[in-house]
Amino acid sequence: MQAIAFFLCGLIVGAAVYSALVLDQSNRIVQQNYELKEQVELIRQELERPQKPQEAAFTSLVLYLVDPVDKSKEEPPLDTVTEKELKKRLRDDLHIFLGRKIYDIGSDAQLARSLIEGRVYPDIEKKDYIVSIRTVLAVDRRLTVWVEARTMVR
Repeated sequence: MQAIAFFLCGLIVGAAVYSALVLDQSNRIVQQNYELKEQVELIRQELERPQKPQEAAFTSLVLYLVDPVDKSKEEPPLDTVTEKELKKRLRDDLHIFLGRKIYDIGSDAQLARSLIEGRVYPDIEKKDYIVSIRTVLAVDRRLTVWVEARTMVR
């Protein structure tokens, strides 16, 4: 009787451990899938933008946006789905800078700040997020925007 009880307990514990391992592995695969989709989208945007050789020699153009999202320090980190959705919405808001000269973007930095600073992105995974710009950097035909996202308290 005792041997059967130990066997059943071992069976239950083994099934729980196996289930946890499978869940962890599938979660890693989903996160990697989101990251790869984002990389493919950035590369696709870069390839869709035609470049004229004579124009590229004289001016630097912003081809695509990269905007890492940081969660504020006191809150837990963002999950992959939320981070991807925030990046997508930020790219939609900052698409006006695509194809512009880098030197013109420097003069329009206040416009970018006014577009994003304090903006609320509603209904992302059943939460609202407030974003604020930390840094904007335009180097090597790439506009990088670092923003901080905080959960909005209702």
